[in-house]
Amino acid sequence: MFLHTHTHIPMYLFCFPFPSIFPGTTCLIALLSDKELTVANVGDSRGVLCDKDGNAIPLSHDHKPYQLKERKRIKRAGGFISFNGSWRVQGILAMSRSLGDYPLKNLNVVIPDPDILTFDLDKLQPEFMILASDGLWDAFSNEEAVRFIKERLDEPHFGAKSIVLQSFYRGCPDNITVMVVKFRNSS
Repeated sequence: MFLHTHTHIPMYLFCFPFPSIFPGTTCLIALLSDKELTVANVGDSRGVLCDKDGNAIPLSHDHKPYQLKERKRIKRAGGFISFNGSWRVQGILAMSRSLGDYPLKNLNVVIPDPDILTFDLDKLQPEFMILASDGLWDAFSNEEAVRFIKERLDEPHFGAKSIVLQSFYRGCPDNITVMVVKFRNSS
């Protein structure tokens, strides 16, 4: 799905008003089956699950250029990372994987390949999961976000609006998109 989306984006770029600018995006997908949760991500959006004991279980890993695995891959492709407020690929992009961002894709320093993780729901006995863009995670740790949402599950949207506003109040300048999914068998 990720690679299909990535390869079909260019056909729509002719509609973009500034042809020299090729933006990109992250992607985070969670697929739920009877006993299994599969999560795929590209970029720095993140999924976190709250288990039956209130623990924050990471469902994905951010793709940041400062991570050893990503840094080595970028270097092997002939690229570099530099620090300009945050670590950036070629001094430009603050994540090492994305959909879009074609000038960096053409150099093979940014890739669209997702990480895919599978979780046993019987073992975790989840209460809820948080799927969010990096704006939330710039303002909250995984554990803070789980505690914050756990206290607001009775609110509309299970506390998603409240945590977005709190991220904004904490000074997050980035986009903040949050979805909270409450599992049916949770208390």
